[in-house]
Amino acid sequence: MAEDQTDIEEIEGAPSPPSGVESSNQVPTAASTSVTPPLVVTCADISKSDAGPPMGTAQPATISEDDIDDDRQDLYRSGEKIGTAREFVEFDNGQKVVKEVAVYLRAMIDAAAANGVTIWTSSGFRTMEQQEALVEEKGLASAGGLAAAAGYSNHQNGIAVDFDVVRDNGKPFEWLTMNAWKYGFIRAVTKERWHWEYWGNWTGQEKPDWANGWHSPKTMFSIVKRVHACGEGNGGEYPMKAGNWWNAYFPSLTTHSDYLTGGKTNSWIGYGNAHLPDKFDALYPGWDTHAGAGISPFLDNGVAGVGTNTRANASVGVLAMPPQS
Repeated sequence: MAEDQTDIEEIEGAPSPPSGVESSNQVPTAASTSVTPPLVVTCADISKSDAGPPMGTAQPATISEDDIDDDRQDLYRSGEKIGTAREFVEFDNGQKVVKEVAVYLRAMIDAAAANGVTIWTSSGFRTMEQQEALVEEKGLASAGGLAAAAGYSNHQNGIAVDFDVVRDNGKPFEWLTMNAWKYGFIRAVTKERWHWEYWGNWTGQEKPDWANGWHSPKTMFSIVKRVHACGEGNGGEYPMKAGNWWNAYFPSLTTHSDYLTGGKTNSWIGYGNAHLPDKFDALYPGWDTHAGAGISPFLDNGVAGVGTNTRANASVGVLAMPPQS
């Protein structure tokens, strides 16, 4: 078990296919004869294979007392109780988030909204009973299932939040990749683009007691590396599951690298098949040093995807794909 309980694949919180799109179990798996060697599509810019920007200093939001729920819940890490949370904030669909983390989440959601991007929370804090039910339904990740053991998910210690990243042709994922680090959120499960965790420095408040002894600031790529291929080296033991590919939600994306590599993809690749950090480097130099309020990667026409919001007309970060054999 990794020290910070990271990179444990869990299916709850995965975004549903957009309205009118086939479910993920309708997506064909790329045949072995058509799989492209992973480094062809995942190398990105290896000169940039660094830890990424440190946590930003965006201030937490002020949350009204009327929006804070008193709900005493125990927090767990590595199977052990680490403390108790007493205040929660409710987000979309009744998802609750520990208040100490919710203040940064609210600030981030508001910043995205100001840029015309909707960040929808699909899973927040989970009780022991909820995690046990998830294990019962999906099976243990350690045994080939899709859920972390009860007491071992970071959804149970308050720092993990899942987002619907596929809506609006992947605009939330692109915005989060550019901006989430400023609010202390980074990706923590290589094969799940929707799973983000708070690893900030608790700007504007004291570090909560339950975070002492194990929680310290991390950089953007300290867990999910900028340069990786799922199922290869630092990309984990297994390729990304077909249900997590972009074309699981958008079946027409049959030239997307998720599909053509059979899941041996770089999970920083967005809906438009661009490696997003590379794309931002080329189009918005300094995006990873601007630690203030969120900025939008959709400054020209508000549409996600390479070829629709680039100055280089789809030449930036596009992964040249050889024809399928």
